[in-house]
Order: sequence, then C-alpha cells, then structure tokens
Amino acid sequence: MSYIKIHNLHQNYTLLCPTVDRITNHIANYEKMSIKKILIIVTDDGQLNELKQKFFGEDVLTDTITFNYNEQNEPVEGEIYLSVDRIIENSKKYKNNLEYEFATVLVHSILHLLGYEDDTSDNKKQMFALQNFYMQNQNFKRLIRKRHKK
Repeated sequence: MSYIKIHNLHQNYTLLCPTVDRITNHIANYEKMSIKKILIIVTDDGQLNELKQKFFGEDVLTDTITFNYNEQNEPVEGEIYLSVDRIIENSKKYKNNLEYEFATVLVHSILHLLGYEDDTSDNKKQMFALQNFYMQNQNFKRLIRKRHKK
C-alpha cells in the first residue's frame, strides 16, 4: 500500500490527492515498482531556490526538485518539491493550460523518483519519451484547485 502525502503551502493553488494518487500509482505499476512513501510539497520559487542553493550549489529557478531516499530494489520513498511560480511561467511559455503543466512537472518528478535521470542527452531523450508516454495515457482533470481569496 503506497502512502502519498501532499503539503499545499502555496497560497493560490492546491494539488488534489486523488488524482495525484491515481497518476503516481499508474506510473509505478507500469514501471513494475512499488511506492512506500512520497511527500509532495507544493510551494514557490523562493523555497525551491533555497533548496537548489543548499543541496546543489546553484542559484537558479526550477519547477521541481526531487529527493530519492529509497535503497536499490526497495519500494520508492522520497520527496517532490513543486514551484507553482515556475509551473505558471512554464504554462505561459509553452502555451499549455495550467493543469496540463502541473501534470507534466508531476510526471517528470515521479520519473525522477523511479530512478530516471535527465543529466545526459541520451537520458534526457529516454526520460522525455517516457514523460510524453505517460502524459498521453492519463486523465489529469481535477489535479489542481485554485484557492479562493478570503
């Protein structure tokens, strides 16, 4: 039984657990992997930039950071950080609706947790081919909800 927990820290958008569970478990099952525990933190550029500087020594903005804690041949365990600010910018840049862009970054992050990398051109080709495959085979409706201002 997988355990996926979402911390929605962003003030404007909430990532919805049922759709995240369905997508994550679909990908893991297809990849013949099991999930122990995934924590997803939905936040902003500031927090991801701090993490990027602290853990990677880079002062850049990014849409996602993943930390993989599982041992080889063990169920997947890790953290995914998502920057809503970058995802919004990506949706404008690539002319995608916001829900689709959230899904793209989520699928990309899940693939990182499953062990795929995009550090070389060959790895990048493989990862983006898988990402596109999973994007075509999923329904991403009801992935996010805009929070109402009080």
